[in-house]
Amino acid sequence: MLNTSPTLNLRPQRLIVLGIDGSTLALLDRPQLPNFQRVIRGGVSGTLFSRPAITPVAWSSMVSGKNAGKHGIFDFRKKMELKNSRDKRSKELWDYFPSIVINVPMTYPTRPIDGVMIGDMMTPSLDSPNAATPASEIPRLKSFGYVIEPKIDRTEISRSIEARIRTHRHYIENRDWKLFFHVFREYDSLQHFFWGQDLEDYQQLDAYLGEMLGRLQEWDARLLIVSDHGFTPVEYAFDLACFLRRLGLGEEVFDGGWGAVFIEGDNPRTRRELKHALLHELRAFHFDGRRVMDAFPREELYHGPSVDDGPDILVSPLREHGFTFGMRQQEPVERSVKKNGCHTEFGVFVLYGEGIPAGQRLAADIKDIFPTAFELLGRPVPDDGVDWHSIIQRIRGGAESQT
Repeated sequence: MLNTSPTLNLRPQRLIVLGIDGSTLALLDRPQLPNFQRVIRGGVSGTLFSRPAITPVAWSSMVSGKNAGKHGIFDFRKKMELKNSRDKRSKELWDYFPSIVINVPMTYPTRPIDGVMIGDMMTPSLDSPNAATPASEIPRLKSFGYVIEPKIDRTEISRSIEARIRTHRHYIENRDWKLFFHVFREYDSLQHFFWGQDLEDYQQLDAYLGEMLGRLQEWDARLLIVSDHGFTPVEYAFDLACFLRRLGLGEEVFDGGWGAVFIEGDNPRTRRELKHALLHELRAFHFDGRRVMDAFPREELYHGPSVDDGPDILVSPLREHGFTFGMRQQEPVERSVKKNGCHTEFGVFVLYGEGIPAGQRLAADIKDIFPTAFELLGRPVPDDGVDWHSIIQRIRGGAESQT
């Protein structure tokens, strides 16, 4: 149970996790968003570090407390093979608590839990098998106007957020739960394609947040806001496949998408030498006087029994230098004509509610959310290889504040 102290006396309560895909503290802490500012000022907040800053990896690490070398999800695909929830190798938060789980990436196909699970962006349609469990929830979702993933259109995205709010309101009021975990994926699309035009969409969620804050005491719950990664504006698109072709590596190296590089061949020594040389080429590449990317060998990012399933090298464009991923380009680097925003490694968390100190800033890791949920819900953290240091421990330890 919770190891309470005079300075942080937390009795177990229910927990609402509000996932805002791709959000940052700067995006939430705006004067036009008074309810987000209220929880930031009245709780503990800070950056949530995620490397690699890839949606399926980050959410899977968050809800399992483990890195991809243990939970087994390295991307939406391995080479050309589409991955899904059945490829996961770790238990998740909803395996331990009565839960409502809505739209968390890598939960399709859904499975029976003590509660309700509604599938994520990979769900083909609401009429697909295992789109939701139990399947009897599907007619209700349709009545809310619920869509799996809206079109890249401002009006459609706004409608989807409203439908998601209706869904959230229904399940939080009409179902039993200890953990309520709902991800709003729409904000990722907004920031990829409409960077700087998202205020009204955040205001939609801010208004509902105000409604929720008025009922936290009634629900006997605390609130935890999280994102899987952050976002920043970009100028240029980097095409990894084009870069590899320019190096003459079309056969030995496979571009697995979103920065995943797989090195082929049966000779371990040859593969090691090629990996070392390719890491050097990737890190040394410049455009317009700027480094374009970081490149990491998989052993630097992952550990555990599934490491060999991951890419040999993971490439991450330097977003702070203005680069994102592109594809099917004539040159390795061209102007980004579709996306004007992209992921960074620094997302956000905000913890608010009874017993949580006001105004403290901390840095945390994406895997820290799993043990934090257990501590807030009053249960011992499972001893099954979790890579973690909970936010509650950091608060108690007086972790160094960020400016």
